[in-house]
Amino acid sequence: MSMRAIAPDQCAADIMTVMPAMMRWLRAEIRHHGQPQLSLSQLRVLYFLDRKPQSSLSEVADYLDVTRPTMSAMIERLVLRGLVHRIDDPSERRRVLLTLTESGSAEKARVYDAALASVAHRLGALSDQERQHISAGLALLSECFTDS
Repeated sequence: MSMRAIAPDQCAADIMTVMPAMMRWLRAEIRHHGQPQLSLSQLRVLYFLDRKPQSSLSEVADYLDVTRPTMSAMIERLVLRGLVHRIDDPSERRRVLLTLTESGSAEKARVYDAALASVAHRLGALSDQERQHISAGLALLSECFTDS
């Protein structure tokens, strides 16, 4: 792979072309491995609550960029399916804390592991050097776009 100069706007265009295609593929993989009738948005809630247990409804709604009423309905469906546990915050009467149940945690792990295996399978077609380039590029993107 030859190294050539690339302008920031071309690099940005390349990223904005590749990322949506990659996310569409990843979403399809996640849907393929999820429970029947478990939406991608619901899976994203499980991922979020795995990383940030005892989050409020507002925090999860902000993460998914949906309204509180929309999130409330989604959480209700996850509670009814036994994937999310909802408790009142003892320190603030009107606040609800959300955590994964054991079933929710297991479902999140199962879908994540299956999607991870699919991505690894795709990356297996690349050389070690190509995978190193991808990892280095992702590290740079993370550094560039992660809020400090």
